[in-house]
Amino acid sequence: MSISDLIKVLEDIEACQAIEPGEVLNWGYIDERHKLIQEAVYLADSLLILAGGLRNYANECELLREGFGVFCLEKDGFGWLTGGINTSKGVIAYG
Repeated sequence: MSISDLIKVLEDIEACQAIEPGEVLNWGYIDERHKLIQEAVYLADSLLILAGGLRNYANECELLREGFGVFCLEKDGFGWLTGGINTSKGVIAYG
């Protein structure tokens, strides 16, 4: 798996008519139309978080170049707990 796989899924989410803008997009969705969201969360967890919980800045920059901003949703004294990927449909929470 590579960052291009995550970019492809994010583009599919952008194009998906079944996902309404403004929805909270996270792992909690279980119905068929949200398999894209589940895949995006899985890929983000795998590609944006390095061993030891560090951020993968190179992959974050690649997403930003493709128009998908990455930002902190929750943090503590050690760093980020959860991150978010901004899409036109909503924020995809990962971590």
